[in-house]
Amino acid sequence: MGKSVNMKHTGWTGRIDYVHDDGRERGREWFNVTKHDEGYRVIRAHCEMDDTEILRDVTHTMTHEFRPVETYVRLEVKGQHRGSGWFNFEGEDATCHSWMTEHGHVTQKIKVPGGVKSFGPHPVLCDCFHTAMYNHNSAEKIQNFSGILHSSPEPDGSSGPMMGQWEFGIEFMGEESVTVPSGTFDTLKYRYHLDNYGWPPEDVWVMPGSRQLVKIRWDVLKTTYVLAELNGTPQ
Repeated sequence: MGKSVNMKHTGWTGRIDYVHDDGRERGREWFNVTKHDEGYRVIRAHCEMDDTEILRDVTHTMTHEFRPVETYVRLEVKGQHRGSGWFNFEGEDATCHSWMTEHGHVTQKIKVPGGVKSFGPHPVLCDCFHTAMYNHNSAEKIQNFSGILHSSPEPDGSSGPMMGQWEFGIEFMGEESVTVPSGTFDTLKYRYHLDNYGWPPEDVWVMPGSRQLVKIRWDVLKTTYVLAELNGTPQ
């Protein structure tokens, strides 16, 4: 018989719905978050996009300060395995070991001065963690950031997975009470300025502290992402 272990962690789960401007649900994302007393939070996300036939499975580990530690991404498009990649972030070094149908086995190593500030593996839940970079004690309203990596440059994350770099500005828009299918929440609203890529801004509403997604609006995909179900208390 196994013996009982006092496991020191907390967690919560939920679902995010992807709602197109025409009213249809074009996809969804189930997530599980575990926050360890040791100093890590682990995100597990399964993403489905019906119209583009994309399936994505991601395990993303961060520090309590939302700095990336390691990530696994598996991508399937139109019923076919497109690629899988493992990403590791240590000091100023970022490493990716990936296999893709288009490129075979690929290893990348990138040195990022000051270390990688944030990583985007493409679950929309993970888009919210970029907000942790914003310094609320600064007088600068729009703060520009580099040292951000991603697993695909495509808006829907349909390529790769392999490492690329992002630079964009983040603006704090204020506090706002937001009602979504899972309830009404007090949120912090941010705006990502993506002019470098010819994209309109992305608006993000998160819970204070946990940076849990409540809502995202992005005109590029004509989609609003809403927290449809929440089990447990984000911390």
